[in-house]
Amino acid sequence: MNTETETKYKLPREKIIELEEKNNIKLSTVQKILCAIEGQVVTILDALYGDVNLFILDQHMGNADKDIAEKLEINEGDEIDSREVIIHKNARPLVYGLTYIPKDRCSNTVIEKLLKEDQTTGRILVEHQIETITKITDLYIEKPTATLQSLFHTSEDFIVREYVLIHKKNIVIWSKEAYPISYFQE
Repeated sequence: MNTETETKYKLPREKIIELEEKNNIKLSTVQKILCAIEGQVVTILDALYGDVNLFILDQHMGNADKDIAEKLEINEGDEIDSREVIIHKNARPLVYGLTYIPKDRCSNTVIEKLLKEDQTTGRILVEHQIETITKITDLYIEKPTATLQSLFHTSEDFIVREYVLIHKKNIVIWSKEAYPISYFQE
């Protein structure tokens, strides 16, 4: 395995330790779980808060630019579903999510559900019994965009987790999840 791949796919606990050391912070147990879960955070949020809901901020079919093509390991210009959401409970935002899904790697039924329903990608995959492997690719702290500041009513830093879902050796989803650093403290 080359050095880039080794860095890209470190164990979640190693990424958490690096995040804490680099930013001189101590994550709570729940934050560590949200960072390390090999799947969507909605599973943990449902356990913590009961059924959480999804609000779609933006969703559209488009073409992959160079950056997105690299993330998905597809060709630049390939058609993708781009989806920006907020997972919330009783209108309180919990987690922001951004996903890119290559159209050619999903069935028409899955794409139709993504475009028509306010369901998380994870719930759609479970409903269609699509088995995936999750690989966490990055874990970091970032300053919020103006959109995130407005949605979460804060200018504090956000914890960000990026990961890919792999099905039959192909990336079928690239995802970014973010929430304010003060969220999910014990």
